[in-house]
Amino acid sequence: MALQRITRDKLTPLFDRRTPPVAHVAQGEEFIVETEDSRGGLTRIPEHTTPEYLLAIRKKGYHGNPVTGPVFIEGAEPGDTLRIHILEQTCDTLGYMGYWPLLFHLEDFFDKPATALCEIRDGKTVVFAPDIEFPVRPVIGTLGVAPPLEAIASGAMGKHCGNVDVQEMAAGTIVQLPVYVPGALLCLGDCHAIQSDGEIGSVEIRSEVRLRCEVVKGRSPNMVWPRLETAGTLVTIGIATPLEEAMRQSLREMLFWIEELTGMSKHEAYMLVGCVGDARPGQAQVPNYSMRCIFPKKYLRDRRGG
Repeated sequence: MALQRITRDKLTPLFDRRTPPVAHVAQGEEFIVETEDSRGGLTRIPEHTTPEYLLAIRKKGYHGNPVTGPVFIEGAEPGDTLRIHILEQTCDTLGYMGYWPLLFHLEDFFDKPATALCEIRDGKTVVFAPDIEFPVRPVIGTLGVAPPLEAIASGAMGKHCGNVDVQEMAAGTIVQLPVYVPGALLCLGDCHAIQSDGEIGSVEIRSEVRLRCEVVKGRSPNMVWPRLETAGTLVTIGIATPLEEAMRQSLREMLFWIEELTGMSKHEAYMLVGCVGDARPGQAQVPNYSMRCIFPKKYLRDRRGG
């Protein structure tokens, strides 16, 4: 039987409990989400990459980082934990790279915004220039659930997750998020063929993502921020301004998680993370910022006894 497909015309600029779901999926059901690029498909032809066009769409106003959804996950209730299995991500054949001078305060280097289209060849290689190509490393820039009360722009972040831009949000990863509203109302978009830490830049693309969700009844009382699990690592994400506060949050979340999984004391977990863990930025372009704490699972040891 064909998988349920949620098409990229079903876009929203918000993570919002009031937005009606565009699809319902059962726990364990695999489904496909088509995503639009971070400019809503507005800059996909050469005529729409000029500085004049970019300034005009910014002046007119557009919703950056639109997400596909929301998707209602059957059985998800407030207080639960949603586990999102990212099974596969496929890149479009066309991407774009660009910048606004205000990002990273580079106005003295660049007086106009820029956009360059690029080919993604066979879904495997980004053609940066005739003599420069590099392998794709697809990531989902924006993924999250509906917050409990407020509506949050899809280009922003919070405890519901959102536009965190972390490289581990990719195929093979399990994302753990708190459920705040019935059905969780999952949305995702803003995919990249490749992206730097800190999102210095990226190749923005349309994408197709195959997913599966499960609901864990209840939630750890210490779980505050998004948690990701890859084949080899645990990853926690903190979100704040300034960037160093986001780092502290991601570290605290990691110490709680290691303690829950192993029974290690926070002292032992902290010392161990200090030896073999890493702190890396996710989105450091505009506040709020995201930071992640990364810990190799091979160093986990069960201290619970019995």
